[in-house]
Amino acid sequence: MASLTPEDQTLLGAAHPVLPPDEQERLAHCFTQPLSWPDLLADAERHGVVALLHRHVVALDALGSPTHVHEGLALRARTCVAWNLRLRHALGRLLAAFNRAGLAVMPLKGPVLADQLYPDPVLRATADLDLLVRHDDVVAAESLLEGLGYRRLPAREQGADYHTLFISERSEAGTVVVELHRELGERHVSGLDVGTIWTRASRTTWQGHRIWSMAVPDLLLYLCVHAAKDGLASIRALLDITLLTERYRGRIPWSDLIDPVKRAHVGPPVYLALSQSRSLLGAPVPDEFLRAIRPRHPSWHLAEALFRWRGGVLHVPDALLVGPIMAILMLLWEDSLRAKGRHLRRNLIPSPGLRGRWTGLPASTSWVVWYPVWLWHAIRHVARQLLARPSLGPALPPER
Repeated sequence: MASLTPEDQTLLGAAHPVLPPDEQERLAHCFTQPLSWPDLLADAERHGVVALLHRHVVALDALGSPTHVHEGLALRARTCVAWNLRLRHALGRLLAAFNRAGLAVMPLKGPVLADQLYPDPVLRATADLDLLVRHDDVVAAESLLEGLGYRRLPAREQGADYHTLFISERSEAGTVVVELHRELGERHVSGLDVGTIWTRASRTTWQGHRIWSMAVPDLLLYLCVHAAKDGLASIRALLDITLLTERYRGRIPWSDLIDPVKRAHVGPPVYLALSQSRSLLGAPVPDEFLRAIRPRHPSWHLAEALFRWRGGVLHVPDALLVGPIMAILMLLWEDSLRAKGRHLRRNLIPSPGLRGRWTGLPASTSWVVWYPVWLWHAIRHVARQLLARPSLGPALPPER
């Protein structure tokens, strides 16, 4: 932690919803240091922990922060809480409809995960609602959403092949986005088997509505894979992992997870997410488990170097979380030659939907026309991303 900036240390110290006395004292000391509060607030909002930062600023009476900082934090925190309440209401309405229709549904992350892990669930920032349904129920679930007033986004705005985006009608409270999942990730990358997830899931309830819930080991791996899918650039995602490992400390069968991780070829994302959660937030992850799943393939050192080059978790610019640099990093994170081949094929021979989203050309355009445009677009994007690279300050913290 000593190698991080004061703002980084404050951000990480305030990320946990409940701090023991020694951590409270350390965070209180951070608040007394000269801080760039505009940078700290911007980082807290980008990493999804602004409401937690506000809670600790108030609880520890951070006298070093200016009045306008308190006011800005309070406004951001109220906005976060109000939006979370809006999403909780929307989720309850959706689950009630799924229950009436007799459709099995598994909420992913969001308010359900917040209730499971956070002492005060409305402090977990949530952008949208993710619902997983069985393959056979996808058509019925889509009709159900449309019947509730949600509109399916056009194909060019979907952005992924494993879920379908729906949005509610715009209102003063904001537009709710629902991602209706049939899989947990893109088929061209290594990932968890959704059929196995359903087999091990259990029935439970949330706010009186029937839902399905992942087994804790599956949930841990899913959170890790999802954090990596989003570029491993969110303190909130690492906090979810940390809180899960803390809550189920001693009950996660670490040794039994080694083989499933290797069989699913998700060692790199799981290793990265867990090691970064431990380094930055102190997640209780055993050394033995990390050593057992640590990637050994030749491209791993290049992946680590590129991850640090782009700013690690804390300082990666948004511009580097999409496009060629992210595609290269995801390629290097793949743990099998077959998966690397699928990944290359998708990016070198893109689907009509993918190339349409990036080039704007109609799907019917001849490859003689769209392929040079695709390559030129990629080259220009790489150039812009190289310019967006952050000027790296202190070294990233060592793994602990």
